[in-house]
Amino acid sequence: MKIAFVSELGVVGKVMRDEPNLRTEFAWMVALDANHYNLVRDPLPQGYDLVIVIIPKGEVFLNAVGIRMEKKVSNPSSQLLHSNLISDLKERNTKVGYVQEGPNWLFNDYSIEDQFAFYGQLASTDIIFAHNKMDQKFYRGMFPGKQVNIMRTLMLTDNIGKGHKTEDKTLIGGNFARWYGGFQSFVIANEFNNEVWCQESHAKQVSEDRIEGLNHYNRLSWIDWVHEVSRFKYAVHLMPTVAAGTFSLNCAYWGVPCIGNSIVDTQNICFPDLSVHIDDIESARKSCIYLKDMKKYKEVSEKARSQFDEFYSEEAWKKYFYEQI
Repeated sequence: MKIAFVSELGVVGKVMRDEPNLRTEFAWMVALDANHYNLVRDPLPQGYDLVIVIIPKGEVFLNAVGIRMEKKVSNPSSQLLHSNLISDLKERNTKVGYVQEGPNWLFNDYSIEDQFAFYGQLASTDIIFAHNKMDQKFYRGMFPGKQVNIMRTLMLTDNIGKGHKTEDKTLIGGNFARWYGGFQSFVIANEFNNEVWCQESHAKQVSEDRIEGLNHYNRLSWIDWVHEVSRFKYAVHLMPTVAAGTFSLNCAYWGVPCIGNSIVDTQNICFPDLSVHIDDIESARKSCIYLKDMKKYKEVSEKARSQFDEFYSEEAWKKYFYEQI
């Protein structure tokens, strides 16, 4: 099957397997031997069996209760949403699909016009690829009768090499913002009474550096980040934003027990005993107590590695992808 991806990414043509920033969308391209086209710069692909479009996340300017925080600022993705992108691609290729970018609800914070335009673009596709089983249900309900498959998260491990020696410290999955739920993760991580670390992101607040007991990595490349994950004994990721679940998958590869969101497939599959509803902080704390039993800790760690191999190895990923197509 001849496949192409279209997105805002800058790569031209094929992504190389030794790419140091081999995050999940690049890994998809490598596994599928797919070409990549930039949404703006490159001519539209033609002659492919399947073109997969990653519509970039639009900027949003609503607060948590829906009040606009900035005036006279538009969504930079608006022009794309109101274009003939999908219909033009369908004229040139056999099938056109959309792959989920970010949480399924993000478009709810667009303007009314952009919300309907986004919906129209997805309605025009032949197939939708979702991140998780819950996302699959969302899109099936939004677009009855449309083919909705799951595009599993993928982590290619060819060039990772050996990890570091495990240290008695805990990794949390994000900064102190609603998007990541870093505050809750930090509170629960302190149950382990060791060093707590996280990586800087777009959501890091200036005052985070003043939090006693919290250490930050500067923004790391994908390969450096994956190596750093191997240092940790525990991980906590109570992120309410349900997306691709790469954090849980990175932890599973090294066998680092991760307490996290039960709706995220990578978490639920690799760490079923540590998966909690993100508002069930009580159960998250109980999971810490559970992991202090070293026999149970070992069982969780070994199961995560096993589940990674069974569900998320490159071979398993490709088999699952092509079975759905």
